Amino acid sequence: MDREGSLEKLAASADGLTSEEVARRLEEYGYNEIAEKRLNPLVRLFGYFWGPIPWMIEVAIVLSAAIQHWADFGIILTLLLVNAAVGFWHEHKAENAIELLKKRLSLSARVLRDGAWRVIPSRELVPGDIVRVRLGDIVPADVKLVSGDYLLVDESALTGESLPVEKRVADVAYAGSIVKQGEMTAVVYGTGMNTYFGNTARLVEVAKTESHFQRAVIKIGDYLIFLAAFLVVLIFMVAMFRHESLVETLQFALVLTVAAIPVALPAVLSVTMAVGAAALAKRKVIVSKLAAIEEMAGMDVLCSDKTGTLTQNRLILSEPVAFAGYSKEEVILLGALASREEDQDPIDIAILRGAETLQTKIDAKSVVSFTPFDPVHKRTEASIRDVEGNIFKVSKGAPQAILSLVADAEEIADTVNQRVLEFAERGYRALGVARTNRDGDWVFVGIIPLYDPPRDDSAETIKTAQEMGIQVKMVTGDHIAIAKETASTDQSRYEYPAIFKCCR
Repeated sequence: MDREGSLEKLAASADGLTSEEVARRLEEYGYNEIAEKRLNPLVRLFGYFWGPIPWMIEVAIVLSAAIQHWADFGIILTLLLVNAAVGFWHEHKAENAIELLKKRLSLSARVLRDGAWRVIPSRELVPGDIVRVRLGDIVPADVKLVSGDYLLVDESALTGESLPVEKRVADVAYAGSIVKQGEMTAVVYGTGMNTYFGNTARLVEVAKTESHFQRAVIKIGDYLIFLAAFLVVLIFMVAMFRHESLVETLQFALVLTVAAIPVALPAVLSVTMAVGAAALAKRKVIVSKLAAIEEMAGMDVLCSDKTGTLTQNRLILSEPVAFAGYSKEEVILLGALASREEDQDPIDIAILRGAETLQTKIDAKSVVSFTPFDPVHKRTEASIRDVEGNIFKVSKGAPQAILSLVADAEEIADTVNQRVLEFAERGYRALGVARTNRDGDWVFVGIIPLYDPPRDDSAETIKTAQEMGIQVKMVTGDHIAIAKETASTDQSRYEYPAIFKCCR
């Protein structure tokens, strides 16, 4: 849908929504947040008294009271309460920690309301709101871009694509993505569970399953209940046949019930896992459910995200290719001169970091003027004055855009395109670099490749997991060539190898 159609469908105004309309839409659409199903604390507490083994323990408690064995009654009741208290308290603390984390991550948004711009909590956005997103912002909802030049948006958390995505008017930006460059006005079209991220959360919510730990405990409980019930019935039948005392028969039934069930099993399991959860908490791991510890310990296959998990989620300068008699160092130097740190462009920052050893040479030159990257020309350009007072221009950007500047483009195009293709097959992003000579003509200087490298500890972590018998699989929404490159065992490409195979 085009910009005008979107605004009409959402009944959005150039002056923003009125307070009355916002209140009405909040009633219709709800708050802009991911809905969570939260159990009442009492319901969750009583859940610890429900299940095969708790039932048997409760039967033992009733039998102890019936025959007035108060010592047994007290011990068994204490074990039941300890199990419930430990499990409930630990999960309660984990929920509080998660809630605190959410509050610290709460977002705000710049929105046009009643004809004036104001900053409000993101949860109060409604479809039809006019918002402003700019460098460094987290997109607060699913939005349609309606005015402005362009945005570069990092969608790696949603799609796995490691490089920022270019957005223009009439494009959409998803909630949770991060603006890396640019500033635009947008209209909100999806909030809360109706966002791209919310739909994903809904799929996770409907995927219900019992853990291996829960299945094992239920299986043990079912077996013991059947066995104990069978033996108790047998005892009562024999007692009735022999005309024995009912009190003595109940005592036998109590002894059998207590002997047949592992009364201390839930308490021992809960305490043991709570100790493990405490140890994990010291390593900043939040355990929301105690059973998750046992489930994690029984893992066979680890499916890991690539971007930002196995990789650093930041571009790194690789070895450039030089043309026209220039050296690789000169290619990097000229690329750095055509970059500016203040713009916080991910590509500019990567090149400047890679040129840190050349800082003295960079400082010896002064920037007369600078034209930042834009999606139309697809390149940056700077006028530079050297120590002798000579002024020349440098430019970096898409190889085709840089080739269009030089006079000998047809002669070197095949070589440049072949190099760019080779880099692409390895998952690298290629940038062309050019400068003007003494006559003011543009000369193609070289190609700078950029890539998202693995984290320093990725290889060691994966090796440790493999030694424990765990198969490691990469899951990514990025291009297959980039995934293969990240998974490569060729140590010459990185300072350290990634020693796993990717799973497409």
